[in-house]
Amino acid sequence: MTRAVRWTGRFLVVAGLALWATWLGWRLTTPMLGVAGVAVFALELLSLAATVVLSAALWSAPRRSANPAEPSTGSGAGAAPLPETMRTVLGLSTGPRTDRFGPDDTGEVAWARQALGTVDPRRRGDRPGLRELAWAVVALDGMRRMVVVVALTLVLFSGRFPFEVPRWEMFAVLAGSQVVVSLGHVALSDGRIRPGARLRWSMASIGAGFGDGTSRTGLPIRWTATMGSMVALNVAVSLRGLSDRWTHGLGAMSHDERVVSMLAAAWFVAWGFVALRSLQQPTLGFYGATRRLEETSTRRLALGATLAVAAIGLVAGLLPAGVPA
Repeated sequence: MTRAVRWTGRFLVVAGLALWATWLGWRLTTPMLGVAGVAVFALELLSLAATVVLSAALWSAPRRSANPAEPSTGSGAGAAPLPETMRTVLGLSTGPRTDRFGPDDTGEVAWARQALGTVDPRRRGDRPGLRELAWAVVALDGMRRMVVVVALTLVLFSGRFPFEVPRWEMFAVLAGSQVVVSLGHVALSDGRIRPGARLRWSMASIGAGFGDGTSRTGLPIRWTATMGSMVALNVAVSLRGLSDRWTHGLGAMSHDERVVSMLAAAWFVAWGFVALRSLQQPTLGFYGATRRLEETSTRRLALGATLAVAAIGLVAGLLPAGVPA
């Protein structure tokens, strides 16, 4: 990595964090609506703290030239999981692959358990260094993403937005901060950490660290968790749009609040599709009484059906109140 690239990455990280701080400054000056508002703000602070730790570790990571044989992030089925790439980027010893927890685990649960031990305040012995903490932040991204997805789903079902909807300029500041920080991490990792790598990894490892990591369906646990999160968001979007447009079965949301919530859910669903490309696809063959029901086609049909109703609800929810659907 050249010195110019490293300092470019550092500049981008500082600029991105400054934009993020601007957004949080605005959040502090606006009312937080109820317990949900306080909880969402706490999640934002947690996300910022995690990014600061990761950025600081990459800032001082050992300089090394790129090696095509080393793992790097990507979206294909053969892409290396982000924790493996982070070990290389941060100069940590890789060692043998962490043992799996049960036949359904592909490594994410074990990494999360190891990371929980790293950040445990009751840990005895030597305290983890900055690079170990940064690795733990990445390994625990799936837990944080699940909490965010659950909070967003509850907002869509309850109709209670956690804060006042800002002007579009503030949303641009928030979006810009994420893009700039991501580009900074790309530069500091010499291109090994691709743009959107953490978001894709968090959707691919969603929930890893909660429970025992065993699927009760026979499908791989990570595949099941990612699919279930996408289906839950699709259903929430469809019911919200249909309710505010026609049925009025859920608590009403204002147009701006509904648009922001729905677009955020659609964003996570889109990244869920990206995450599925990197996960091992289950092949259970044919099953059922007639042995003619092929599992892969049934799974795609279920996801496609919820996506179709979500698209209808999204269109209905995006239309202004006075416009007929």
